[in-house]
Amino acid sequence: MVYAWGRADLENDVPLRAESVFPIASLTKQFTAALVLDLVEEGRLTLDDRAAMHLPQRTWLGDITVYQLLVQTSGLPDYAQDPAGAAGKAGARTTDEMLAWIGRLAERPDFAPGARWAYSNSNYTVLGAIIEQLTGQSFEEALNARMLGPAGLSMTAVDDPRDLVPHRVSGYSRLDRGALSLANAAWIHPSMPGPAGSLRSTAGDLLRWNEALYSGALLSARSVSRMTAPGILADGRTTKFGMPQAWQDGLKSDYAMGLFVSSSPLGPRLWHSGDIDGFTTWMAHYPETGVTIVMLQNGDFLDLDHAAVEQAIASAGDC
Repeated sequence: MVYAWGRADLENDVPLRAESVFPIASLTKQFTAALVLDLVEEGRLTLDDRAAMHLPQRTWLGDITVYQLLVQTSGLPDYAQDPAGAAGKAGARTTDEMLAWIGRLAERPDFAPGARWAYSNSNYTVLGAIIEQLTGQSFEEALNARMLGPAGLSMTAVDDPRDLVPHRVSGYSRLDRGALSLANAAWIHPSMPGPAGSLRSTAGDLLRWNEALYSGALLSARSVSRMTAPGILADGRTTKFGMPQAWQDGLKSDYAMGLFVSSSPLGPRLWHSGDIDGFTTWMAHYPETGVTIVMLQNGDFLDLDHAAVEQAIASAGDC
C-alpha cells in the first residue's frame, strides 16, 4: 500500500501522489552494493581485492579493500563534508573529477583501513568507479542492465536535471526567519552524490526493489546474506564498535553493505536513511515479518518518525 499526503509543488499547489518521484539520496548505496556483489558472483572481483587492483592509477587507495569500501571502514574522508566542495555542488562532475577530489582528501585519511568506522560517501564513489572499470559501462548503464531492468523498476533512474520526469516533486528547506518560512532547496547536481546518492524513485518502485532483492531475483542467497551481515573491523569486532560514540548511542546499529542492521519491534531491521538538499528519505525491510516501510519527504527540516510507524504496525498485528 502507498499513501501520499501534502504537496509535491507548493508554488503550483500540486498534491503529492502515490507515483510522485523523489531523489532518494543515500538509499542509492544499497543499489551500488548489490551491483558490486553481482560482479563478485560473476568472478569479476572479490571482496578481498585491493581497490587499487581495479583502479591502478589511484595509488592513494593503498591497501583499502573492496569490502572495506562497502562497509565504510576504509578511512577515506567524506568529500560531502569538505567545505571546499560545497560551493560547486550545482555543477556536473565526471568520475575522474570526483576521484581526483577524493584523492586529495585521502592524503590525510581519517584512520587506517579497517581500524574504525566512519560514514563516507567517498567509499561508494570509488565503488562506482570500480563498477565502471570492470563493466566498461557508465554506472547508470550498468545499474540499468543489472539491477533496475531485471527488478522491473520503471520509475527508478540515475537522476538527470535534463530529464522530463512526470510527477517529479520539488524540495524545500526552512528559512531562519520563521517556523513556516520555506524556500526552494539549493540545487545539487546528481553527479556529485553519484553512486552514493544520485537515484530518483517512487515509493512503489522501492517496495518492488526490496521484493526483488530479498527474494533472490537479483542476487544469490549467499550474496544477500553477505550484504546484510554486520561489517567486521580489522580486530574482529562489528562495525558499531568502531563508530563514534554519538553514532553508537543514536543508531544502535551495525553497518553492513549499503545498509544498517539493528533490532526493532518488528524484528531485525535492514535499513538506511537519506538526506539531500530539500529531501529526507528512510526505508527498512524486516525479514522475519516480510514488512517493508518506505518514507519519502520533500523537505529537509523534519525528521521521519519511523519508530512511530513501526510501533503502529506492530500494535496492529499486521505483520
